[in-house]
Amino acid sequence: MVDLAAPPWLHPDACIIQEGRCCDALALQQMAHAIQPPANRPLAVDGYDLPLLAAHLIAVWQREIPLTLLRGGLPAPESCPESGATLVLESSGTTGTPKRIAKPFAPLLAGIGKAGESGGGRWLLTYDACGFAGLQVLLTVLAGGGTLIAAPGVDLPSLARLAQVETVTHISATPSFWRGLLLTGQCPPLKAITLGGEAADQPLLDALADRFPQARIRHIYASTEQGRLFSVTDGRAGFPASWLAVPPPGCPALSIQDGTLHAGCADTGDRVTLAGDRVLFQGRADLTINVGGTKVDPLLAEARLMALPWVRDAIVYAIPSPITGQLLAADLLLSPERAPENWRATVNGALGDLPPPARPRRLRLVDHIALLPSGKKRRIAEET
Repeated sequence: MVDLAAPPWLHPDACIIQEGRCCDALALQQMAHAIQPPANRPLAVDGYDLPLLAAHLIAVWQREIPLTLLRGGLPAPESCPESGATLVLESSGTTGTPKRIAKPFAPLLAGIGKAGESGGGRWLLTYDACGFAGLQVLLTVLAGGGTLIAAPGVDLPSLARLAQVETVTHISATPSFWRGLLLTGQCPPLKAITLGGEAADQPLLDALADRFPQARIRHIYASTEQGRLFSVTDGRAGFPASWLAVPPPGCPALSIQDGTLHAGCADTGDRVTLAGDRVLFQGRADLTINVGGTKVDPLLAEARLMALPWVRDAIVYAIPSPITGQLLAADLLLSPERAPENWRATVNGALGDLPPPARPRRLRLVDHIALLPSGKKRRIAEET
């Protein structure tokens, strides 16, 4: 018989609300008690039923068994080499095949405590709960005694309306999500804004500060592989260059090598540049696209497009080409009341000084920018 005593990290006031269903800490413990690991397969769960996922986390802690979190990119495992209270997470697979990474449960919880977060308040879940970022939000609420509002699978405008209706006070999301929320016009009573998963530029940080003047804004730098490294709370893009000499508490030594950020001995794969007293993120090194033998960074053109005052959002990605193998294409979300009639010529002018392979050859107007379940932009060409 499994001990029904609550784990020491589970706050008695924690609550999850999904599709009108409300589960408090006691209900989650009862669900955990009913979970029976399969005889011939490892324990696994997806993130669609949030109370069930939370119950599995409790069961893993109580029974000291591993749990695989399924995101849909990889099939359920036939076996699990891990043992003890271990969570097996799947990477986002933004630019390639996802991979599974084992994380001991205890350090994940300890990391939340060290971050000084308070789970109190009403949180909106914008991430896939079985990814690292979503799991961090879920554990923060369970350990801090907050309420998590969840609606897996709904689109961004629906989440924005839900945040307004449910008077959400805390949201952790990608910069792409935050740009979309600003466009909806919704204004929930936010007290805390967290950005992660992508580089946060200064115009976005300024826009959030203007729309939500009472909210604390921070940008978290983390990955599935390395966990959370640091957070920035000064309202400026990037992070202080002084951290290259003296990293913040709990963070390994930071350095710039061959244009990418290294944390300790690990190459994070994030391209950065030193600009005065700041280190600014330039995008992922693995986003590089081969256009006729020339390696091109799509974020160069994307930054030019998003700097145009009448472009609400944009994405640059690769499409097949019979001549060069790949070409760049751009989808643009325009502000109809501000866009010039000759927007195409203006866009081409903004890109004119980039090398020819780095200029998008197909420009397309869209009514939204598609996001992955991770909240990042979907940089895969859809069939038309």
